[in-house]
Amino acid sequence: YRTRAVAAGHTLEYSPDPAVGSLPLDSLKITQVLENLIDNALKYTPKGTRIGLGVRLRGAEVELWVRDDGPGIPPEDLPHIFERFYRVDKGRSREKGGTGLGLSIVKHIVQLHGGRVRAESVPGRGTTFFLNLPLRLEE
Repeated sequence: YRTRAVAAGHTLEYSPDPAVGSLPLDSLKITQVLENLIDNALKYTPKGTRIGLGVRLRGAEVELWVRDDGPGIPPEDLPHIFERFYRVDKGRSREKGGTGLGLSIVKHIVQLHGGRVRAESVPGRGTTFFLNLPLRLEE
């Protein structure tokens, strides 16, 4: 993704917590989640923006995040962004190829892992998506 980000005029930064080791996760599914979030950041933020990806331990959970310093999400849209077919900017999403399913899929995959997802955003200052996943999955 770093090559794609640079080609699109972005900077991609990774902030791993060295304390995070191997995790009991479906790596293909979590990769799909992170790819979706990074793709959205690449697609919806203007050239020259930074996209950050990180992971850290938080008690009995691991927290992953994807952060951008793009246009942000309006407060009235934030509660709905994980709903199927919801688009913040209907016209812009269509021209960029969005279906309104990506964040719904993200939420579903995270919930299958016993976790939760949320977004924080300040219009004009960017958005951060947080994924909190348990270190131990329930049997």
